[in-house]
Amino acid sequence: MVARKGLLAPQNTFLDTIAARFDGTHSNFVLGNAQVPNAFPIVYSSDGFCDLSGYPRAYIMQKGCACKFLYGPGTDEEKRTEIEKALEAKTELQVEVQFYKKNGNPFWCLVDLVPITNEKHEVVLFLASHKDITSSRLTVPGMARLSN
Repeated sequence: MVARKGLLAPQNTFLDTIAARFDGTHSNFVLGNAQVPNAFPIVYSSDGFCDLSGYPRAYIMQKGCACKFLYGPGTDEEKRTEIEKALEAKTELQVEVQFYKKNGNPFWCLVDLVPITNEKHEVVLFLASHKDITSSRLTVPGMARLSN
């Protein structure tokens, strides 16, 4: 039996294919439903994303793929707006943003937001990949430091 990693949609070969393809390459990612405007709910969450964020899959599922639950006091409003605009416009975006884990610890994250189209060239999913870049942000001269 194939283990499901948070898939809340009915059997969907397309979604299964996308999840399987990216699960090994981008270990920290979520897939959001691009067909639900303003919400873009998460329909799949990788194990790596759960580990990175500290949140259990049950909490993550059906939250918006902008991952507002990771926002905190140090999350730049301009970055939040960039993410929201990219989702609404269904465009690709790469942005560095400060997020917060469930335990409240801040981390710098490189977010890659990629629209995924179906055979009709309609955007049906968003792949939101999250890479922890905290160590590189803290070692590059002139970059902002995390406050503890």
